[in-house]
Amino acid sequence: MQKFSKYFSWFVITLYFLLGIYVLVSQRFQYLSKEVKYVFAIFLFLYGSFRLARLWSKNRDQNNEQ
Repeated sequence: MQKFSKYFSWFVITLYFLLGIYVLVSQRFQYLSKEVKYVFAIFLFLYGSFRLARLWSKNRDQNNEQ
């Protein structure tokens, strides 16, 4: 189960980054102003980075315990 959780975390992190890129380049969100698209994309990038840092520190702590 722990291995599944690790792979799922990587999937979610990748999804946040891809969703941020999608918000920036997609025509689907053209009804939003540029500023709103940038703020939302930056939020997705930052949250993806936060989850990446949390996963990285969790893995580092687990490796130090072993």
